[in-house]
This record gives sequence, C-alpha cells and structure tokens, in this order.
Amino acid sequence: MRNITKFAFIQAVALLLLANTAFAQKQNEKRSVLDQQYEVQYSGVGQDGTKVFTVITTAKDATEGVEMAKRDAVAACLFRGIAASGQTKATPAIVSYDVAEKNIDFFENFLALPTKKTPGGQYHRFINRTGNPQTVKNGKAYNVSIEVQVKYDELVKYMQDKGYATDVKTTTAGKYAKPILMVVPSDVYCNDMGFVQKWKDENGNVQTIPNYDIFGREDSRDLRLVIASLNEIFKNKGFETQSLEFLLKSLKQEEQENALIGDDYELDGQIVESPIDRIKRTANVDFIVDLDFEVMEKGMGRYITFNMRAVDVSANAREIAHAHGDGKPSNSATVNTLLEEAVLNHMDGFCKKLQDEFVDMSKNGRMITVKIKRTDNSPYNLLRDTFVFEGEQTALNDIIYYWLQDNTVDGNPTRTITPNVLTFNQVMIPLTKEGRRGAIQRVDTQSYLTGLQSFLRNNYSIDGTIYMRGPSEVWLVL
Repeated sequence: MRNITKFAFIQAVALLLLANTAFAQKQNEKRSVLDQQYEVQYSGVGQDGTKVFTVITTAKDATEGVEMAKRDAVAACLFRGIAASGQTKATPAIVSYDVAEKNIDFFENFLALPTKKTPGGQYHRFINRTGNPQTVKNGKAYNVSIEVQVKYDELVKYMQDKGYATDVKTTTAGKYAKPILMVVPSDVYCNDMGFVQKWKDENGNVQTIPNYDIFGREDSRDLRLVIASLNEIFKNKGFETQSLEFLLKSLKQEEQENALIGDDYELDGQIVESPIDRIKRTANVDFIVDLDFEVMEKGMGRYITFNMRAVDVSANAREIAHAHGDGKPSNSATVNTLLEEAVLNHMDGFCKKLQDEFVDMSKNGRMITVKIKRTDNSPYNLLRDTFVFEGEQTALNDIIYYWLQDNTVDGNPTRTITPNVLTFNQVMIPLTKEGRRGAIQRVDTQSYLTGLQSFLRNNYSIDGTIYMRGPSEVWLVL
C-alpha cells in the first residue's frame, strides 16, 4: 500500500511539472513578438552576409522546435541586436523598439509560425540553412538545440525597403569597447537596512545619504550575493561590470580625498564632495544599475521581489531602463538563485535598452558639463581678456567656446557666462578617440578636457588645472 501511495505521489508530481511546462509554453505563445522569451547565442559570421546563431527552444515536437528556432534567430536580429564580446563586435538591433511597437501587426505577421492552415510569416525567406538539431525529450515536450544561419544583410535590406530600419553598422564603440556597468543598492534599500551615514554639504547642512561601505557587515551578506549574481548575468549579456565592493576598498587608500584642493592640485580653495560623488567620480562607468530587492516568504518557501533601474551617470542620472517583478517561491534556493529566477525573464529587454543607448552614444556622443573657473588670484579675466584667435582679437570665453564647438560631436554646446565661471551644458563628447599608433581609446571627462588644457597652454601660455568633478562634470581651474 505504501509503494502504491508513493508511486501515485510521483505520478502527481510529474503531471504537475508537465502541466507547468505546458502552461509556460502557452503563456509564451500569447506574448507579443516583442516580449517573447528565447535563448539565442551568436556564434559568428557566415559567408555572403550571413550570421550564425545557436538557438535553444522547447516545443511540442522536434519539427516545431526547429521552426521556432528559425523564427527566434530572425527575431533576435530584428529586436535584440548582437552584444559585443571578446570575439565579436556589437551590432545594434535592426529595428528599434518604438518602430516595432508602432508597427506590431506587421511584425506579428512577419514572424508568425506556420500552422496546418497557414504557411507562416516571411521570416523563413531569410534562413540560409540549419544544422542538425539536438533533441531531448522532456515529458511531453522536446528541448531542441540547433545552429541557424540567417541571411542578415538581406534581412537588413528588406527592413530598410519597408521603411522600418535605417543603416545598421557595427559601431566603433562596439568594436573597441563594451558598456561598463556598476550595480549599487538603491537609496530605498539602504534606508530600510540602516545602511546610511551623515554628511555635511558645502552649506554646512547635515545630509543623510546611503553608506555603500557596508560589505564587511554580516547583514550585507544577501546584498553581496545578489550583486555578484547580477554582475555575472550582465557579463553573460556582453557587458563589462565594475565591482562596487572592490572600488570601495580602493577608495579607502585615498586618505585625503576631500582635503584642501591645494594639497592635491596646488591651488587655493577647497573642494567639498560627498562620499557618493567620490564613488561616482572614481567609478568611471557608463551606467549605474540601481537595485532594490526584498526577500519575501510565502508558505514554506521564500521568493524575491525586485525593482531595478539603470541610469546614465554622464547625463544627470537620466533613466535608461527599468524592470521590476517577483520570483518563484522556493524552500531551498539561496538568495542569489532566487534573484536570478526573478530577473532572468526581464533581462533581454533591460539589456537591449542599455545596448541601444550605448550605440546611440557612440553615434551622437556622451553628454557632460564643462566648467571653466578662476581662482581669486588668477591673472585671467574670462570676459575682458582678449587674445588673437584666427587673426582677430577675441575674448577668452569665446575662444574656449569655439574650441568646444570644434571638439564636440554636434558642435552645439550651450553656455552660461559670469565673470568667474563659464558653464557649458549639453557638451556631447565622443565615446572613443584614436590614440597613439591608431589605438582606439575610451574618452572620459578628464581626458577630453586635457585637449582644451593643452590648447590654452600651447597657444596662449594659459595654465589650468583639471578637476574631474564626476563622470558627467569636469572643471578647468585657471
């Protein structure tokens, strides 16, 4: 009797797992083509303008799985793009999310799978060949892994002719650099956990700000595991990551970070800088991923609810991507595993927005603020002093403005003028530059302003000192 009961229990569990698999498949079938979850890995470039992918999918039978893999490979080219890696260059999505969303009916039909009554969408025209599928039966479903070769150049041309795509190019940024991310706990999380500290601002007011230097505490164990898991996920998606924990260890070696500016820069005056400003200035990353999460209990199990947003630190913390949701309950999984299960279904869309933003920055530049300041004993008057520039006597502030115009992507920075400070906003600097012997280098705010510093010194014997206020702001003090 006990064996019969045990057997019946095993059967019930098996049926439940099959039912969950079938339910997940049905849910995926109901999703829009823009929200489909698929696993596609870029393998390399084929002949005659093709690209090769390895696709893994689950279907009712092997034949359907192969067809779904073809569809998924084409969809990845259209909506996801190809992230940079050690072996491959970054290629943006052929169709932007906004364009696809506005023309959803077309793309639903284009990517429709064949049925007994319909031949399916036009995506099959852009499949050059497929390899031999590797099939594993999983209950009533099949796990299918197959190599798919997409006629990529023809697909791009087709979408351009339809008016849904512009010229798709491998970017210089994608060729020589990857987006760099840093995951940090959100202000809400730090406040809830008591990870805060007091700090006096430049006006003497006491501010309560997050304290990131908490990784040695016992109650930060979950945070460390969660950040490590997210960093690994982002690396697998083609991004580089910088560890907040190790950055903090490095900063501890700078004992006089906010000391008199004269000690570090041989100038009179004082720089007042918050601990968070110091971290952002030193990190030099493209995007900060702000994470809030909480471990919840449901019955005998635990699950994670999370809220995650990415901001561009070089554009006044402009939000680039946002995701939130809940994971599945488990009574045995570790907190990092719970987080992985919670975020994985959101990562494709989240990472695509980051990659799109990075590609856009490589074309249109990165936005920063440049300030030209003078000390009390500076011999230079920004408004009144004139020098010969291109054969004419020109005010110093105009000379600086013209240099910025000539050395920005769009040539159109805005400026605010006072006798002691020139402020230039919306300065669009290039993401990369060509260094010595043709080497491509990333451009940060400090290296960018080095060009202006050298220009003033070499042409007008004006000495200035650069202070990197943060990833989005740099000063030249005369």
